[in-house]
Amino acid sequence: MNNLNNQQILEVENEYWAGMWESLRNLRNNSDFKRVVLQGYFRDKAVNGVSLLAQDAVIANGQRSAVMEDLIAISSLEDFFITIENLGSIPPEDDE
Repeated sequence: MNNLNNQQILEVENEYWAGMWESLRNLRNNSDFKRVVLQGYFRDKAVNGVSLLAQDAVIANGQRSAVMEDLIAISSLEDFFITIENLGSIPPEDDE
């Protein structure tokens, strides 16, 4: 009985991640998403943030930690997308 419950939980979890992967795939095909998130947030905001870390005014005003938190947020969202890719794109024959 316990083994059956575990299998059901795994099936629901696999369906969840597969659905998330499909939604992420659809988003990545959307030109607005590409512009705002992939280009604007992941690339441009990240590069700008890294550049801010070396600015004298940012250092003098003690704002480096705030810039680092922004960079961590970017990294966290990108890591979540990677998690979706890794868990949601498992071919059906390999989901055991």
